[in-house]
Amino acid sequence: MNEHSVNTDLLIQYLDGELQGEELQSIKNNIEANPALLEELENLRVAREAVSAYGLRKQIQSIHPEMMRELKEKTKPGTGVTRMIFQYSFRVAAVLIILFGISTLYQYYTSTPEKLFSEKFQTFELRELRGSSGNHLEDLYKAGNMGAVITRFNSLSNPLVEDYFLAGNAYLSSHQPKKAIEAFLNLQQINKSSNQHLFEEDAEYYLALAYLDNGQIAQALSIMEKIHADQNHPYNRQVGNWFIIKLKRLSTH
Repeated sequence: MNEHSVNTDLLIQYLDGELQGEELQSIKNNIEANPALLEELENLRVAREAVSAYGLRKQIQSIHPEMMRELKEKTKPGTGVTRMIFQYSFRVAAVLIILFGISTLYQYYTSTPEKLFSEKFQTFELRELRGSSGNHLEDLYKAGNMGAVITRFNSLSNPLVEDYFLAGNAYLSSHQPKKAIEAFLNLQQINKSSNQHLFEEDAEYYLALAYLDNGQIAQALSIMEKIHADQNHPYNRQVGNWFIIKLKRLSTH
């Protein structure tokens, strides 16, 4: 069994609430650290919803016992056992193809700005403190106290680029996308006027998410398409073809 199938099995167990203790914490940590794993989790969740909605779960579950029962009843010495197994395997594959198609359509037509934002947003992980500003914004951010980050940011008379970036993420975490957009745009303006590139690519991605959360789909799509086209962009892997397709559909409504 390859690593992908192991991950998929664990994700299914995670969705079903079957994991506990260290195993549960381990898969949570892996999901947080691996965008691809998070995307697979969301796809599995949507697929399960689609199965439930369209009543395919019972159909799939019934195939195996039906196959075994009919094989037992119909198979006699000299009959084509291999051929019959192939026929039933084909039926299983057909149902799985149907399931995949329905799941894909279900994701496509039920996509909303809120769902796509939740699918992609993870609070930026700050690994190193700046340490010399004296406003302790980073300490509050690393502690996950986003309300305090916002309060402290609003008390600053001359915020730096890093302050705008942390505040933008705090606003996003607190479901205040308009404030987040303002913070990221100010960051970009400071970078432009001072000819620097601090947090430039990070701010670009999170600005797109802020536009998405604020329902400004065209603005979000424009930035996400740019990231998707740039294979060297650090957030390129988070912006896949399927995400762009769903975002384009939202932009036409």
